[in-house]
Amino acid sequence: MNGKELREKKEKLVKGPFALYEQMRLKIMELIEERGLRPHDPVPSEGELADMFGVSRRTSKEALLALAKEGIVYRMPRRGTFLAEYGDGHAAPAGLSDRVITMVVPAIDDFVGQIMTAALPAAQALGYELLFRVAGDDHDKEEALLRELSEDRGIRGIILFPGDRRACGNQVLRLHLANYPIVIIDRAFRELDIPNVCHDHYGGAYELTTHLIGAGHSQVGFVSEEMAGVMSREERYQGYIQAHVAADLPVNRSLIYADYGNKEADLEAFIRAASAMTAVFCSNDYVALAVMKAAHRLGIEVPGRLSVAGFTDSRMNGLLPVPLTSVRKPAGDLGRACIDLLIQVIGAPEGTRVPSVKLPTKLILRESVAAPR
Repeated sequence: MNGKELREKKEKLVKGPFALYEQMRLKIMELIEERGLRPHDPVPSEGELADMFGVSRRTSKEALLALAKEGIVYRMPRRGTFLAEYGDGHAAPAGLSDRVITMVVPAIDDFVGQIMTAALPAAQALGYELLFRVAGDDHDKEEALLRELSEDRGIRGIILFPGDRRACGNQVLRLHLANYPIVIIDRAFRELDIPNVCHDHYGGAYELTTHLIGAGHSQVGFVSEEMAGVMSREERYQGYIQAHVAADLPVNRSLIYADYGNKEADLEAFIRAASAMTAVFCSNDYVALAVMKAAHRLGIEVPGRLSVAGFTDSRMNGLLPVPLTSVRKPAGDLGRACIDLLIQVIGAPEGTRVPSVKLPTKLILRESVAAPR
């Protein structure tokens, strides 16, 4: 690889829920694909990789050793690292085993990183190699990845964490009709009965809203990004409504903002108009943070004048100036369950329906919620 290519490719990896050497492993696989390397072509050296991705030579060496162990590359003393062969002389896809499965994710954030970290050993324990592909929350790229992966005879099945879709894509429909082993995680599409693993969004929202009402709040608001077609948001809204019904408490429609679009002025206007609101359930933690910031700008104390709660329970929640109450979606459970479900789908006789999995949530109480004053 020449100096110009190195300068163009430079980026810096950062520590996170996904180990640096494993991030490097994925980046090397991307480089192999981007460069169109053939068997026995040289792979960038430890030093080149360290310089390209801002890591130590030790980290790049660990990544190359992991790939060598999988049979993707081979190393020769004093000569370097080279792409290995696979069967008919083509480059190895990601291992020499035919027990390979793939997970496609929109991006690697804290939540997705925890899913991946749990899924990897779960797959290995069942004798499968798990590969990861990132679609970048790009619907076209997701479609292309699904087409490419499903046509690879070395891959037995796909786990898909869809991007921000309101309906399934053409490739998901095609794979479903072809009985290709595919599992959806953290989403469900009403139009297709595809095996999926989701948390109990409705139950978690019902429990949280019931807690707010039980704490003395009779005017509980609801703030969400646009809900139409996004089942998780719709189910959280339904849980919010049903908790009011169960408590024989009327729903104040003026306290519902169901199409928040990341505009601070609109959110502030809603909060000003909702003067009766003493607590608000936000459809996710990011919306909850936006509400807390807007309340701060308006001089509204949290939780003194307004209790705020979210959904997902990001790991940063406990570190906020006012730690956020939230409904936790245990990501590790999701990672392990999607592997188990895909293996069931792979092994199921043709025509057999494999039921979807719904995982429990957990209410995490922190200082952002208090009794109304």
